[in-house]
Amino acid sequence: MKPEPLLNFVQISDTHLRPSGSPSGWWLSDDPEDLLRSAVARVQRLGNVDFVLFTGDLFDRAEAAALDQFLEIVQDLPCPYHVVVGNHDVVAKPWTGRLTKASFAERLKLPTELYYSVAIKPGYRLIVLDTVPDQFPHAQGRLPQEQMDWLRWQLLVYRDEVVVIGVHHPPIAPAYFRDFRLNPDDGIQFAELIAASPNVAAVLSGHLHVPRRWSYRRRPFFSAPSLGGPPNAFRHFRLEVSATVARLRYDWIPVKSGERRRPLWYPLAAGTLKDRRGRYRLSLPVLGIGGGKRLRLRLRIKKLGAVS
Repeated sequence: MKPEPLLNFVQISDTHLRPSGSPSGWWLSDDPEDLLRSAVARVQRLGNVDFVLFTGDLFDRAEAAALDQFLEIVQDLPCPYHVVVGNHDVVAKPWTGRLTKASFAERLKLPTELYYSVAIKPGYRLIVLDTVPDQFPHAQGRLPQEQMDWLRWQLLVYRDEVVVIGVHHPPIAPAYFRDFRLNPDDGIQFAELIAASPNVAAVLSGHLHVPRRWSYRRRPFFSAPSLGGPPNAFRHFRLEVSATVARLRYDWIPVKSGERRRPLWYPLAAGTLKDRRGRYRLSLPVLGIGGGKRLRLRLRIKKLGAVS
């Protein structure tokens, strides 16, 4: 019998809603609105989902009308949802009918900085970052020092909570994704900070449109498949903990597209089996898993003290 997950959540990315018509790229599907509706229906059937995280590029051309479409569809989700801004979601300067970072934040009731921290439930926290450059929302992301310092403080303040981090641009990725990941200097600094933070369970990103799983110093990094283009799928995560082991179980859930056949490059977009589904063994000292015998002993003493 499988253990009940301590955390059960979904990641949906790169929906590219576009009520105005044709897509901005040949790699996108023709029916993003129907795909998002189908994904919401699938989430409803999963049961007991704690939250849904949208990791950017909700829209294709930063249209305000696309945001109206998004809000109408996601109101049927059975759980709270949280949003990461993507480079397709905003424009740099005011433009009639398009969203800037300020209007994106205002319409979605987000902090104006677009990076924030939210408690999911007691002991579990989501941290959302903004990797979209202010000057021009291009393909490569940046993480300014001010935001890096804020993240470092958040991880210190909430060191007794399990943390999931959401970004749009993947912080680490192979060289062939170099133009679509976080700026290398920012990515290295970010990855080292995560490696030094034993309460981080996973870092989730979008942008690449392909499911990938990487590991850096025993911390998992996941990029999501695109919902708005092949492979037309989303991710499902469950954090499962036994007496001695913590595992992050991950899966992908394909959503059928109305298109007649898959493109020839579909296998490249689908990734490997390990990218799509599997289990990642975690060291989470905050849950008494990993971190050495001395730390586990301190945690047991702490728990006994709380009981007495």
